[in-house]
Amino acid sequence: MEKGLIIRTRRANLEEYLRGRDEPLLKEGRQYRVKKHSGLVISGNRWYSHTLSIGGNALDYLIKIEGMEFKKAVEVLSHVSMVPAGLHDIVRTSQVDVPQRNADDRRAMAYLIKTRGITAEVILPLLKEGRIYEAASTHNVVFTGIDSIGTVRYIMQRSTISGSSLKFESDHSDKRFSFSLKGQSDTLMVFESPVDLLSFISLKSGAMYDHPHMLSLGGVSDIALEAYIERTFGINFIVFLLDNDRAGHEAYLQFRDKYSTRGFHVFKYFPEEKDWNQQLLSSIRHKSMSDAQRY
Repeated sequence: MEKGLIIRTRRANLEEYLRGRDEPLLKEGRQYRVKKHSGLVISGNRWYSHTLSIGGNALDYLIKIEGMEFKKAVEVLSHVSMVPAGLHDIVRTSQVDVPQRNADDRRAMAYLIKTRGITAEVILPLLKEGRIYEAASTHNVVFTGIDSIGTVRYIMQRSTISGSSLKFESDHSDKRFSFSLKGQSDTLMVFESPVDLLSFISLKSGAMYDHPHMLSLGGVSDIALEAYIERTFGINFIVFLLDNDRAGHEAYLQFRDKYSTRGFHVFKYFPEEKDWNQQLLSSIRHKSMSDAQRY
């Protein structure tokens, strides 16, 4: 089935579709509540069920809510107009808990640069933009995920305490907007965590000539990937740079089958170490040893 047609049906206007079926809709601000489904709201081509704690695009609605077969759902939605650009992410389930920013970001910078080995050239612009910062109360590093108008919709936090492996998503984080860096090419590079993403950039400094899109999944679920593809035009290549462990390899096999059948060119690129941060730290150690031997 043509990839362009599938993308089009994901952006189909749910309000138009449901009104065409004489479904009663109740206006609630910028969204509508579907009367016959308890706790289900729609806006543009997006929907969310508070009762089921799931949501998605127009195509997902027909499959998950109405129980329609995939091919039939694509056929039905092919006759429904698409929502205008920029209106497909306005359904809000709740407000993410955004930690207050500390007066300075020294502990966050020390953690990312000294402990994790990520270069200052990578960190400083993101600190300036507020995409990364230090939480005032906990001194955790905060990674933000934003929507198309710059509103924070997702928060990932990591402890800066030495030896701590604490990491978590803030309450009400919307996984669809996991930490990402918008690119200017037709390639999307997919990582498990923000730290791995930034580590890879540090490793490949000066070699990222085509400015790919970069996305952290926040694990090995593809919720964020599905949403990023849907709201970003022109993605043709997906490169999975997951952890070099059993979970990462198994996830890649599932993603390869799923996305290649939908017309994407899918590739893998695993680090030699367990993950991309360990790869970066290993590279730094080897460089230090080489420099020491030179003198």
